[in-house]
Amino acid sequence: MENQNQDNGTSGYGFDDFLEDEIKDCAFKVTIHSHKFFFHIVFMLIPIVFYFMFHGFFKVLDYTDMGIYANGFRFILFLFFVMGLVFFFYNCGKEIVVSGRGMVLRSCFIFNESISVSDIEKCEVITGLTTHGRYHTEHYSKAVIYFGGGRSYSITDNMYKGWGRFVRYMEMNNKVERIDGRSTLQKALDNMIGGK
Repeated sequence: MENQNQDNGTSGYGFDDFLEDEIKDCAFKVTIHSHKFFFHIVFMLIPIVFYFMFHGFFKVLDYTDMGIYANGFRFILFLFFVMGLVFFFYNCGKEIVVSGRGMVLRSCFIFNESISVSDIEKCEVITGLTTHGRYHTEHYSKAVIYFGGGRSYSITDNMYKGWGRFVRYMEMNNKVERIDGRSTLQKALDNMIGGK
């Protein structure tokens, strides 16, 4: 079989050649998970629903000496709506489109920036991060790419689908720096449990 390959003038693919072809033909997107997108829509619409539900109550307060409270409630609902709108544009508006050695970074649905792999200085992959809610604790990882002299763009695996493929793509381009994001206490506890 070796002789046949030599006769044909082909030596087969090495591992590095395979990765090179994989990078060259690579095309995928990193976008927000559908259920996270739906959550952002609901979070943004809740203040509007509350406003219409209590519209009559606000009018009654306006006709009494308690109109200032009605304005206070309206202001709080408006703040929640603006906060939901900001989160919606910031989180749902993020997208990475990879094509070969180039990629487009989208922010807030409207801002696009085209860069190549060679423009990326490094990609920090931070694992072991946690966020604590009232009823549960969520573990997640974050990828942060640095480019253009100190600029950065980050995505998390719990928010965006295609995160793992993007990290693999960065690994193939030798850009990944792995960071353990666990707290000192968490590391000590994990070492005790793991017997390290």
